[in-house]
Amino acid sequence: MKYVKKEDITRKHDVTVQEVKAIPMFAHFTDEQAEEVIRTVKTFVEIALECYKKQKENQGKNTDI
Repeated sequence: MKYVKKEDITRKHDVTVQEVKAIPMFAHFTDEQAEEVIRTVKTFVEIALECYKKQKENQGKNTDI
């Protein structure tokens, strides 16, 4: 497995409609559908990040005796 530096995967901007439509499974999407894909992925990532933060926060509070 190839090691990827964090800097190589950190985006400085949102994914574009053109980038979404460049993926073969999304090539036939309209611009509006591609925008919806972008919004959906962003929402999913925000939810996942919040869950991760809460999990990390709760790990510090977990005191099973």
